[in-house]
Parts: sequence; structure tokens; C-alpha cells
Amino acid sequence: MQYRTTQIGLIAMAIAFWGSADAAEVTPDQADFFETKIRPVLVKQCYGCHSNESGNARGGLRLDTRELTHIGGSSGPAIVPGDLDGSLLFNAMTHQDFVMPPRSEMLPESVIDDFRKWIEMGAPDPRSGAVTEIRSSIDEQQIQQAKAEFWAYQKPVRRPAPNTDGNWSLTDIDRWIEAELVENELAPASDASAYTVARRLYFDLIGLPPTTEQIADFQKAWDSDPTTAIANAADQLLQSPQFGERWGRHWLDVARYAESSGRGVNMTYPQAWRYRDYVIDSFNSDKPYDRFVQEQLAGDLLPVSSDQQWAENLIATGFLAMGPKDVNQRNGTQFAADLVDEQIDVTTRVLIGTSIACARCHDHKFDPIPQTDYYALVGIFGNMSTYFGAPASSIGIARGLQTQQTSNLLRMPIDDPNPFEKTVSPTELESMRERLASLSTELRETRMNQRRPGATPVPISRLARMTSEIEYLSAKLGGYDPEGRPISFCMGVQAKEQPEEVRLLVRGEIAQPAQVVPPGFPRVLSDAPASIAEGSTGRLEFARWITDRDHPLTARVMANRIWQHLLGQGIVASPENFGSSGSAPTHPELLDHLAVEFVESGWSIKSLIRQIVTSRVYRIDSSFDQTSFEKDPGNKLLWRANMRRLDAEAIHDAMLFVSGKIDLQRPPASLVAESGYMRVRDGNLVNLFDATGNASRRGMGSGMAMGMSGGAMRDRFRNQRRGRFGGNREEGGMSQATLPTPGTDRLDMASAEYRSVYLPVVRDEVPRALAVFDFAEPSMVVGQRESSSTPNQALFLMNNPFVTAQADALARRVVDEAATPAARLRLAFELCFGRSPNATEVSAVRQFLNDFEDVQSSRGRVLAMTALCQSLLASADFRYID
Repeated sequence: MQYRTTQIGLIAMAIAFWGSADAAEVTPDQADFFETKIRPVLVKQCYGCHSNESGNARGGLRLDTRELTHIGGSSGPAIVPGDLDGSLLFNAMTHQDFVMPPRSEMLPESVIDDFRKWIEMGAPDPRSGAVTEIRSSIDEQQIQQAKAEFWAYQKPVRRPAPNTDGNWSLTDIDRWIEAELVENELAPASDASAYTVARRLYFDLIGLPPTTEQIADFQKAWDSDPTTAIANAADQLLQSPQFGERWGRHWLDVARYAESSGRGVNMTYPQAWRYRDYVIDSFNSDKPYDRFVQEQLAGDLLPVSSDQQWAENLIATGFLAMGPKDVNQRNGTQFAADLVDEQIDVTTRVLIGTSIACARCHDHKFDPIPQTDYYALVGIFGNMSTYFGAPASSIGIARGLQTQQTSNLLRMPIDDPNPFEKTVSPTELESMRERLASLSTELRETRMNQRRPGATPVPISRLARMTSEIEYLSAKLGGYDPEGRPISFCMGVQAKEQPEEVRLLVRGEIAQPAQVVPPGFPRVLSDAPASIAEGSTGRLEFARWITDRDHPLTARVMANRIWQHLLGQGIVASPENFGSSGSAPTHPELLDHLAVEFVESGWSIKSLIRQIVTSRVYRIDSSFDQTSFEKDPGNKLLWRANMRRLDAEAIHDAMLFVSGKIDLQRPPASLVAESGYMRVRDGNLVNLFDATGNASRRGMGSGMAMGMSGGAMRDRFRNQRRGRFGGNREEGGMSQATLPTPGTDRLDMASAEYRSVYLPVVRDEVPRALAVFDFAEPSMVVGQRESSSTPNQALFLMNNPFVTAQADALARRVVDEAATPAARLRLAFELCFGRSPNATEVSAVRQFLNDFEDVQSSRGRVLAMTALCQSLLASADFRYID
């Protein structure tokens, strides 16, 4: 059984976007009805402001052709066949949200009845404009030539690793590296110390530092056999639940994960956390990558054996719903086109390293991708409905503060509600229903009275309050079953029942449709035309095509990402661009080797990671050599290890780890889930319908369109822990301070003590602890982060409350666990760096402590130790792996 949520607004947009029936389908009786009842009214009442002949297209709306009438103007489609509510022309004729013709009485009831009948019969319209046909400048010969000559368009092939002299190489990976070094007369650096490799391995695999005991154990094993030491440590770390939190965050970077829409009106996504947890759990379970991709592209279409699996698949499709959205875009057709474009862009760049969205307006400038290939994908992605969850707007009132484009959520087939929603009593439900009915009647009567001549104007503020409360109550009621239990929802997509044809748009303009383009796949990456079943949207076929073991790019792109995260740079330095304008691979045969190994391992990410970390090249030192530098300044050939600064999450989590404050349990949902539907402004979560724009404590929870939430429920849930996909919740400690009251505290969450992957990622309001250290911009696909060193980072390390709190906790830990000054100094260094201080460091620290004011008093000793601990947390040794 499939669980679907219907939303008339999005379907209306889509119908307008994909076009309507051909003129040949209009019967003689329908044509006669249009010519006698509809066209005369349009000519007399509308063409003066909305036609090509008059030279007017106010609001971007033209009504003199069938196609342009359906496309509509800046506010959306003028006519949606079969849908009175979605047809804004009918809305204007009946003086609902718009008044047309302007400054006039309502048209006669007979005319309105004719238009009602016409729309309900499917809006048959015999008018037809000449359809432009765009011819591509990229022909079949050019596509075939590119397939034959360009490396990225050819299937990866395993080649025998080169023979190498000596005993440096341990694996085939090393042999490919060594062969390039020898050819360029370079020598690899010597092996790094056991201490350095241990830190490298722990941070790379779980994002946390090793303890002193773990380093000692690793050193002992290293002394016997370095390869075995690394392999055994890797096996343990790959099974750690912290592995998924580390590597899941890498995927969230490219999936542009965030908990708000961003852009002009930044609305929260209270259900986004489900996708985050799905990604983490998928990495921990080593879900085969081909299955992982298929679930995200077409989870709603895959066969399932249980409701649990079906729910997981629905959550996975949040990948397509997660992107930034201009929810204040007035033109629904433009919004639908931009939504599909963003989905195509993220899918092709992340999965196959190809920016096919560049062909939206014209043939691709660099790669053999004609514009028709882009619209072939629009035919696939456009034939689904996206459920991102945005509350309804106030029907034209206070539009600057409200969302113009709305969406429901998908109902899940299991009981796994937002943990911050509570059951309501039947009495409360009935009270809300009665209030909703009363308000709806009052608003309807008020609007009817306003249309009467001489009526006293009703203040807009009153209408806004009534409308907002109606929307709030409607959505809140939609979030509960008849017994008052909260319903479980998620973000995601669903296929349309009936696929609709797509037209190419001239220069990407929605007002200039050209020829119909059938759904399909990029031809330069396909051996044969797409085989899409009759009546299918083609999305499941696309998901299976992109994960085919013979696809030239999918395995290469992911193998390159894994290599990059472990070695510091990709074999292809442009991880989202494997095209002709991207970087050429430094070791093409090695990349093919990794891709083939990846596929033959069953698409196991953990298996490929294990192969790489047990290679010789992974353990070499980062020491500098002038001669080698002069030959290869960018270290493209990997003659030494790349020095790497820890990323934002590792710095944050390592501070919590060494201070002893880290909470390794997964927190319930997220701050955004607790707050519900809010608008983000100046670091605060603001009540969506607060007409004044002031911060409010009242949250809009995450029911079907919005529901209930708020700080009052924090105590009820503060000790809950979420299991996977609705599993049992375990008891655990979580301080109330970790969840600030919505609308009153900033989103920095400096007091949170769980891992940074669970901090709220709100577009334009990323927590300071992450943003200052080059956190991935959540509105973009970020395959490789920047790594900067800036004054802002130094100021953060000196002054931020999170840093000072961890320094204080670390100092108290050191004082409590060690009895003498020497022991405390040694412990502080071991906790922060995994090693004891050397003689120079001991001397410098003693001088620092001796100079510290009032060091002899107990308070002075604590303050001095706090200052010392803060300096250790701010040091380069703490922030760099090598």
C-alpha cells in the first residue's frame, strides 16, 4: 500500500508547467462553447491588459493563447484545467484574493457560471500558437566522439598494477602511486610515527581523537606490525556508531542538508532531522551505495517488504526535497521550474560529477550535453510531487512575512512522531474543530459583506488574524488522528499518478515553451536510449541506470570522494565536475582500480575505506622536502601526506571530548523539530504568523502543515533518546540548557554537549562554532570544504562561550584527576594532544603559571589552569592532524 499526501497547489503548478491538451483534442461542441461563452469575455474584459496585440502583459500574464493562459503570470497559472481553486483567473473574477477586471463590479453570475463550467470540463481551448522548435548545436556525431575519446565517459576498467622495485608498496594502491613518483623522479616520505597515524585514523574514521590509552595500545601493535595495527584499529572504528556520524556528515555536505528553506523568507523544516538520521544510520550499517542512491532517488517507487522499510525509503527521498527554496516566489510556475532544476543539479553533480543543469537555457558550453537532454530529465523529475513542508500563506495578506509556495508532508506508515509533539484529548480536538468552523464562517461572511456596495472596510489586521488562526488550526488538526495522537510525517517525494509531457523552454523561460521532449537520460552517458515503461515517470529507471555497475561515472565519483576525505585531496580535484572543464585525474588508473574494487565489494563504503587506510601511502609523513616541492608543489603525486586542519565538527567535538563533557547519545530530533514551523530572523526562531515580526515563544509544530510544539514540552522529552526509525527510546541525561527556548535564544547552541552533527543547520544561521571553521554552505553542494586560517578563528578561540566553557571543564577535570602540578600538566597535554609535553613546553608552561596572578590560591590555580587549557585548545597542535 502506498501512503500519499495530496496537495492541490503543487499539482496545479505542475499542470501549468507541463502544458495542457492539444487543440486537436477539443471537440466541436467544446470549441463552440469556448468561442461563444469564453473568448468574447476574454477579449472584452482581459485582452486590454493581458495580450500580445495590446502590447500589455501586466503581472507577466498573457491570456491570448492557450499555452500562456495555463502558464500564467507572476502570481501563478491563470487557468488550471479541472481545478477552480488553482485557477487564479476564476479567483479574480469572483473577487476572492484578486479583483478583475479592476475597479469594477463583479461580472454577471451567468458569465461566472460559464467560466466555472468551462474550467470544470477541463478548460478546452482551441486557440493555438506556433510552437518553436529548438535545434541543438550538439549533434550525434559529437556525442559519439566524446564517448569514444573522453576518459570520464568510458566504463572503468581494472588494469594490472605496475611492477615496482623495492619493498615500499604494500598494495595495488601503493603501486600506482609509486609508479607515478618514480616516473617523475620523486621519492615518498618516510612513514609517520605511530602517534601521528593513530590520530589520523581516529579523526578520519570517527571524527574524535584517540585517548592516551588507545594511542599506547596502537603503539604496541605498531611495534609488532604497522599494517596489522592499522587494520585492527580500522576494523574497530568502522564498527563504532561514531563512524556514521562522521561519514554521514560528509554526505550531508553534498546533499545540501539544512533545516530551513533559506533565501528570502527563511522557513524552518521541522522534519529534516529524519533525513539526517537516515544518512547516519545508512553509513553505520554499511548500506550498499547503489541501494543508498536508489532509495534517495526513488525510494517511494522501490518494492518493500515491511512498513518499516517503506518508511525508511520515504525518508530517504528527502534528498530531493531538502534543497533551498524561494517560498516567497509569487509565480508558482516559476517556482516549480526552479524546484526541478535544483533537484536535477544536485542529483547529477553529487552522483555523476556532471552539471547537467548548465543545459537549462542552452546547450552545455563545455560538455556534449544538449538542451534536450536537460529537459529529458525534467520529464523524469518533473513528474513527481515534492513535499518539503511549508505552512500556508495568509491568502495575500502580509505577503512579505508569509510563504507564497506551500507544501504538505508525507505521512509515514509507522508510528514515529516528532518526539516533541504530545497527544491531545478528544475535548481539545473538538474545541479546535468548533473554533475552526466558527472562524471559517466568520471570515466567509466578512468577505461577502465586503463585496456589497457601501460596505464598511474591515481592517486588514483583523482579516490577517482570522486567516492565520484558521491556517494554524487546520494544520494542527491535520497533525493528529481521530484519537488525538500525533501523526508521523517526513519530507520526501511521490510520483504523479499520470506522467505529463514536458516542453523545452526557450532560454529556460517559462513563458516560451517549445517542442515536447520525451523523458530520458543524458545520451553521452548511455549506451542505448532510455527504456521507460509505459505509464512510468521514469524515475525508478533513472535510479537503476545511475547505479548500474557499468555506469562510467557513479562508482568513480564516490570512490574519488572517499579518497579525498582520507588523503586530503581527490584524484580528481573537482569532485562535482568530471567534465572537460573539471580537473583531470592525477592517477586515472588508480581511480579506475578504486571504482572497480568499490563495485566488486558490493558497493561497500567501509570496505573501500579499509583498503585505503591499510595502504602504505596513507601512513606516510607530512614532512617537507624542498627538492620534491619544486617538482610537485601541489603534492598532486602524493610524495608526502597533506597537512590537514581539523574541520569544524572535529574541532567542536574534540573540545567536548577532552573536557569530558561530550554526550555520545543521539539527541531527540532537533531544536528545529521542537520549535516547529517558524521563520528565521536574526538568529531567532520567530512565530510565523506574528504580524509585528517580533520574536515569540509560541512554536508552530511539525504536523501536516504545522502543528504544536514549544518550550513547555521540553521537560517531558528532555530525557528521551530516539532509536532508529521509531525504535525503543532509552533513558539518558540531557540538560534543559541544550535546547534554547524558540524565539528567545540564538541558534548558536553554545551549551549543547552532543556531537556537532546534531546541531541545528539553519540556512544563514549556522552555529558560530561551525561557521567560523569553514562549515559547508548548506544551500550548496559542497564536495570539498575550504580550509582557512583567519583572525575570526583566533577571536572565537579566545572569547566564545563554548570554548571558554570547555576550557573550564577541562581545567576542573585535570585538577580533579591529578594531584601534583607536574601530573596536571602532563594530563592536560595527554588529553589534548595524546602525548606528554616535551622539555621546551614544560618550561614555557611553568613560566606561564608562575606569572599568573594569585596562582598560590586555590581560585588562582583553577583560573591559571583554565587559561592554560584554553591555550592548548586554541593551539595548532590541537587543530591539525599532522
